[in-house]
Amino acid sequence: MRPFLAALALLTAFPVGRAFSPEELRRGAALFPLVGYLLGGLLALASLLSLPPGLQGALLLALWLSLTGFLHLDGLLDSADALLGAKPRERRLAILKDPHLGAFAFGVGGLYLLLKWQALALAPEPLFLLLLPGFARFLVLPFLNRYPLAWEGMAALVRGGPLLPPLLLALPFPIFFPFSALLAFLAAWGVARLALARLGGLTGDVLGAMIALAELLGLLGYALWKTLSG
Repeated sequence: MRPFLAALALLTAFPVGRAFSPEELRRGAALFPLVGYLLGGLLALASLLSLPPGLQGALLLALWLSLTGFLHLDGLLDSADALLGAKPRERRLAILKDPHLGAFAFGVGGLYLLLKWQALALAPEPLFLLLLPGFARFLVLPFLNRYPLAWEGMAALVRGGPLLPPLLLALPFPIFFPFSALLAFLAAWGVARLALARLGGLTGDVLGAMIALAELLGLLGYALWKTLSG
């Protein structure tokens, strides 16, 4: 259970403690999809409530953000300030360590919340909500193992683990929802490539941004597919 608890501590706001060894953190990375399924299961249950679409979308969004302790949203905001605009690499890295938010963070954050709320208001099916968070958390692992790090932070403690077990855990989502899975992958890949070009590697904030945008693009892909097929 210790590796799973370590994964919970890294990815959620559940009070599981923080005293985990580097080996437990590295082994916990293989269980990232299971953490996603735990989050997704709670979201799927909440989606069964009979509420007006706008209110249900807002409730699901609030639950999604609170269960993760706003960690991935925070990574998205910091990454937006650091990666967007014309700045030297040293300035970009300094921005990631600065707790203040700039114009890019407010703009990207506002659009992210608006789009995610609207996508959730379209009432995605419970199976989709169950599987998407697990797939999004798997997506960071191939890039984490393949790409360099901008600095040796928390991300360094979870890289290097096997990819086959988490891949098998995350496989149901692309099987049932291939179009959304493709868009989620492209979102994670785009953020990773931008970070590689502008920071020289990945950081914990970048990984959070990858998860946040993979979830958003997955939701938008589902909404688009549902609209076109309906």
